[in-house]
Amino acid sequence: MRRTRAPWFTLLAAVGAVVCTATPAGAIPPAGPGPYYVDWEERNAREADPLPSEFKLINYFFSRVTASNVVGDPSGLKGVSLGPIGPGTTGSQTRVDNDLPAFFVEQRWIPVIQYAPHFVDGLAAFRAQFEVDYMWGQAANAIQNNQGGGFNADQVNIQTKNVNVAIYPTRNPQRLSILIGTQSIYDSIYDPTITSLFDIIKTGYKLTYFGTDATGLSVYGKYGGIWKASFIPLEATQPDKATKDDPRLKFAWLATLDYAYVVQPGTVVGLSFWHLQDATKGKAFAFEGLVRGGPASSGLSGFTGTATFNIDEPNGNVEFIGAHFHHNIHFDNGDFAASGFMMLNVGQYRSQAETTELNQKIDILGLSANLEGLYNWGKTTNDVVSLETMFVSGDSDPTDGKYKSAFTLNQYGLPGSVWFNHKMLLLFPFTQTVSNYTGAVTDISNQGYGLMTVLGAARWDIIPYTLNLKGGLGYAMSTVRPPDLTDGVSRGRTIGLEVNAELTWNIRYLMTVGLHAGYMVPGSFYDGNDQVAANPWVMFTTFTWYAF
Repeated sequence: MRRTRAPWFTLLAAVGAVVCTATPAGAIPPAGPGPYYVDWEERNAREADPLPSEFKLINYFFSRVTASNVVGDPSGLKGVSLGPIGPGTTGSQTRVDNDLPAFFVEQRWIPVIQYAPHFVDGLAAFRAQFEVDYMWGQAANAIQNNQGGGFNADQVNIQTKNVNVAIYPTRNPQRLSILIGTQSIYDSIYDPTITSLFDIIKTGYKLTYFGTDATGLSVYGKYGGIWKASFIPLEATQPDKATKDDPRLKFAWLATLDYAYVVQPGTVVGLSFWHLQDATKGKAFAFEGLVRGGPASSGLSGFTGTATFNIDEPNGNVEFIGAHFHHNIHFDNGDFAASGFMMLNVGQYRSQAETTELNQKIDILGLSANLEGLYNWGKTTNDVVSLETMFVSGDSDPTDGKYKSAFTLNQYGLPGSVWFNHKMLLLFPFTQTVSNYTGAVTDISNQGYGLMTVLGAARWDIIPYTLNLKGGLGYAMSTVRPPDLTDGVSRGRTIGLEVNAELTWNIRYLMTVGLHAGYMVPGSFYDGNDQVAANPWVMFTTFTWYAF
């Protein structure tokens, strides 16, 4: 039997017809695809693309043009210059000379690949991250990292950064994440695979103790607070193979345990305990075949700015006991933000050499503290005034049997830690870099003499979220007076004063062009240093693009 429509249905249809007829022209789009629909569909069709949930690619491209009178001259590390200004005959031998201005262009490409197939049902993800660095015009048709910018190029230059698997037992990376393999290791408590680097450098210990890549196991969780545990082998060697025909590998390794509590939204307080154990007798390499790692290395300090210890074949351990906090770093809960940390180093290395004229042991006891305050004064979160201080205990003679300054993983890496939050260009290395990471102070120990610094910066969005102007002012001095030079010249504690300015233009989302300039007046710390013959100055132009 045929159904008839109810009177209310007929009435509703009539009202709808009247409303549609009375709607002003242009208020709703016309029915149907329209005359340009076919062209639009061809441009935006994504049927052939892989599912976003399975395959993701993030591209990071960076290029920097540099003009400066700070010139590095690396020995053995082709295309790579890092370490403190005026270190002597070791390391990059970075000098300052107005008669030797440097002009060069660097380029970096980092692709990050993630694959999480549907059949694992959210339990795991595979990541691979590589790096291609080079200087324009330097080297071609060969095999070497940080090379391949020369005529013809054709260079094999792929550096492995990360190759790891992430396991998510709860299928929620924010709650529990287990990383296995080569990964970013930072002294922040947050998982670097799901946390922005901009948050990493503002939390925890701000990469002053370790910040690089390594292979190991890390677990990140958020149950009853925020916590992290990791085991990272730093270096391995066969120290007894030649003398005792013992082929066994001996390791230097780091185990970390961190816990933080969310006091209120945006405010976090944390504690840390890390243990470093070294059984390599100082025979492992930070740069394979060229620069040894560990406190016995005679060449590492010139590249990383650490202290040089006077000991042969040391084995030992270092304990890191720290506390940190951060508050409102995204200005979600007001106009004020702050962060800081304290870290105590306690440890000892003992010589394993059968006969030695150097120290039999080195006792370590060092302290560092950091505090930063920020005020969001303007309309955008980029309108910020900041003031940061750092104190690191010092040792007037790091070559004796007692070391009284900070001990970082710059003792094991090239580099092993980088401080990215200082906002300076010369006093501390400019953080936007490829192969040249030089500055007056490149390790917070300041070659063992300690550090006292005050750093101020002010930023203003001239055009909101598009054009930003930043000015910076920094002063630094050593905590103790360094020893006199061999020719009797007495040195002072003042490292220098820097003034800088930066202008950045956000062309599109995560695509930025920058102009950066800095000038530094060196202090009495460099008295008698022939490698610092002028006041350091530098100018950079940068182009950065993160593509998702």
